[in-house]
Amino acid sequence: MKIGIKKSMLLVVVVVLAFLSGSTSAQTKREVQFTLDTLYKSHLRLVVEYGQLIEEWKKYDAFYRHVKLSMLDKDLVNEPIEAGVSLFDSVWNKNTERYKLLEDSTIYLLDSLSRLQGYQQDLIVQNDLYVRMLNGKLTEASYPNTPNELLGLWNLYLSPMQLKGEGTKSGLVSHNPFTIADSLQRYNIYQLEFMADELANIYFKDGTKQNCFYEVKDFSVGEPYAISCTKQKDGFEMTIHVSPMPAGLEVSYEIPVDSTQVIYFNGLMKH
Repeated sequence: MKIGIKKSMLLVVVVVLAFLSGSTSAQTKREVQFTLDTLYKSHLRLVVEYGQLIEEWKKYDAFYRHVKLSMLDKDLVNEPIEAGVSLFDSVWNKNTERYKLLEDSTIYLLDSLSRLQGYQQDLIVQNDLYVRMLNGKLTEASYPNTPNELLGLWNLYLSPMQLKGEGTKSGLVSHNPFTIADSLQRYNIYQLEFMADELANIYFKDGTKQNCFYEVKDFSVGEPYAISCTKQKDGFEMTIHVSPMPAGLEVSYEIPVDSTQVIYFNGLMKH
């Protein structure tokens, strides 16, 4: 770069001298001196610009060497700029793919943690409800006086119960997990919603919802009665037995597991 500038300056001087030699007779010494001063000032300005360019080049060179040492393997740090740029692109693309995978994994983990946290909160709420029910600290029991007073949303607090044995040798097994293949949660009702025109919504703890028709059979304020829930299109059929008890309305229904055992859900139903 320095040799090129010197050649340019030499060419300018030669041209000026040639011009001066051909027209010295027509110029005064003052004009010649002015021309030389102008050339000298241009030379000084070019020298300053050259020094600035050298300083900038040193910065870029230092940056390039730093990037090579940071991103490339040791056996590639002496590669020229042309090869280095291609290598940088390859390393950058690989790192970008890794960061994208890391970002996707992080989002997936955060989503999973959010779902687990929600599930944990549900378990805490359910556990609190069961504790309050066992300690008798639930809200005051409500008893419908007519079938129409069943309308609305009811919360159910149920536990599985198994009938074991036959006749006078039978008994109930409750409050313990049963070793069956399928989860009991898909039969566990946590809410019942009775609406007009004998329509009902049944909400199960596995997240499913069943809409159906219902019919109250042999309603009584102080005696057990039944609520029959059916929907012919889905083949859905369930009978819920209701008994007015001091703690509230006690409900019980059988679930279809198999013919070798009889399992019920039993508990309280409250507004």
